[in-house]
Amino acid sequence: MDLPPPPDSVTALAAPGKLPPELAGLFTPAGEEQWSRIAELAETHLTREVAPDVRGPLALAAAYGYLDDVEFLDSTEMTERNERARELLEEAVAHGVAHDEAAELWDFTHQVQDAAHYAREHEEYVAEHGATAKQRLNAKLERAHALYESGDRAPALALFREVAEADIWGEFSGAGHRSDIGWCRLLADAAHHEGPEATRRIWREAKASRHAAHFPYPHWAAPLVETLIGTGVPDILEIVVSERLDLALREENPWDLTEDERWTLSRAIEEIEQYHRA
Repeated sequence: MDLPPPPDSVTALAAPGKLPPELAGLFTPAGEEQWSRIAELAETHLTREVAPDVRGPLALAAAYGYLDDVEFLDSTEMTERNERARELLEEAVAHGVAHDEAAELWDFTHQVQDAAHYAREHEEYVAEHGATAKQRLNAKLERAHALYESGDRAPALALFREVAEADIWGEFSGAGHRSDIGWCRLLADAAHHEGPEATRRIWREAKASRHAAHFPYPHWAAPLVETLIGTGVPDILEIVVSERLDLALREENPWDLTEDERWTLSRAIEEIEQYHRA
């Protein structure tokens, strides 16, 4: 979440004579305001006699102070500070602050509400499972890698499949790039132990599991290509290389290639071209 810049009427409070020195000093220098402290002192100041032209902007400043860095708090404190900010925004508007000037902060409080909801769900999940969804997948991947390296292929593949088939649209949303590692390891194993048809079967499973989303995660594309080169699946290589290049060449937010990735993809392109010439 990006908190909008302080409203003009708030920054104007730093002008001489507007506020007591201990409060006014917290507004300078610009860009280094002590917003949490401003919120606390402004609240105290609002309980006293305040000039009519200052009360509204001061309430707005207090609201801004409560919203600063609010996303780093736990869900309970986030909610409490957000609710108090909303009350102060109402007070600011009631005392002369224009609705338009407070609008961006009102919009931001709606974002905070959503963030607090997700934070609460995250906290409840960790309390129930002892780890985040991503951490749980990472733990399984670590066990699977260790088993595979020690030669225990069957239990390792079972764990890789558990990770691959994690519900990234539900419980494990946001951890799709970890789940992709599971699919990539299954593909690599099939390519080197079971042959092209088994590899294609797992490839179809992986693509179907992602619906309209990209597979693999761009960061894993080149490593997957590396493991599939020379295993008899140029058709899969062509899809992975084409989709990765599309991401690198798109006009908006391109996902640039490293030199190592370029080298790997170039080797795959050679194999693809040989396949089409045959």
